[in-house]
Amino acid sequence: MILENCSALEELPQTFGKLSMLKDLNMRGCSTLEALPDSMGQLRELKHLNLSGCGKLGSLPDSIVHLSKLKTIQLNECTQLKSLPMAFGELQSLVEFRAEGSSLSHLPHTFSSLSNLEHLHLYKCSHFQDLPPSMSGLGKLKVLHMGQTRVQTLPEDFGKLGSLTELNLQECESLKSLPDNFGLLSELRKLVMHHNKSFVKLPEGFGRLQALVELDLGTCSIEENGLSSDFGNLSALRTLRLQYNKLATLPETFRDLGALVSLEMHHCPNLIDVQALPWNLEHMDIGDCPKLTEIPFLGKMSLLKCLRLCNCTRLTQLQGLESLPSLVEINVAGCTMLENVSRLNYNRALEQCYFHEIRQRLVEGK
Repeated sequence: MILENCSALEELPQTFGKLSMLKDLNMRGCSTLEALPDSMGQLRELKHLNLSGCGKLGSLPDSIVHLSKLKTIQLNECTQLKSLPMAFGELQSLVEFRAEGSSLSHLPHTFSSLSNLEHLHLYKCSHFQDLPPSMSGLGKLKVLHMGQTRVQTLPEDFGKLGSLTELNLQECESLKSLPDNFGLLSELRKLVMHHNKSFVKLPEGFGRLQALVELDLGTCSIEENGLSSDFGNLSALRTLRLQYNKLATLPETFRDLGALVSLEMHHCPNLIDVQALPWNLEHMDIGDCPKLTEIPFLGKMSLLKCLRLCNCTRLTQLQGLESLPSLVEINVAGCTMLENVSRLNYNRALEQCYFHEIRQRLVEGK
């Protein structure tokens, strides 16, 4: 049944529950709907419920937990919805829960009993602070998106989410740490934590995330020794974002990241040493790092396609440029101390060069 954008609909009749064969109810955009009847619990065949954009809906009836076949519920932009029924965990068929942009501040303890839940989306729930104290019952959870919330900590048993493949914690500015058992998330492939300015350090054991392919820690406050000592054990990691952090050096194990192809570390004002760079990179952006004076010999990076080092004002030389057969783009604009770039004319693949403020030196070297 589609009642989408019925902006004058304020309530449903109590007899609504007599629609015993209803499987799909879409009330998205019913902006004046204030409440649902208790008879909703009689819709025993209902599988999909969409209440997104019901901005005046203040609560769900307790009877909703009797919808034993409900698979998806969408509560996005329900800006007056602050809580869920205490027995919400009885919805044992639920696979997907979305409440992005709602006013939920917490989830009931029973939420962790949703043993078939695969997708949990709480993005932009600006009042949200607390996950259930235990989440081990969510054994099938694959995607958890709770960026731009006020969450401060994750449950101690968070590492038991053995099916989790994607976790988004971006702009959770109150989050200071991850639980010690975080490395047990054996299926985690993508972790996004950018703009978490209170976050300073990864937990030890982080390197056990053997399935992790993409890691975004940009604009956090990662300091020296903030990367775990076993960081180099992330054998599947392909994309790493560390821009706008406080790191001064890379840990020795960093060179062991054998699958890493893309590294962004630009705008790291304390960065002075990148000797532990791995050789398999294809894209490297370490621009706007004013304390960086040296880049390791580049000749072994035969796969490197894009090299960006703009505004590294203390960088004096680049060695091995002539041995980069795959290099397509180089940006060293603003590297006013840089010398010895003349051999770039031996590179036939090069398509884009940026040499502002060192152009004369390059020309003279030809």
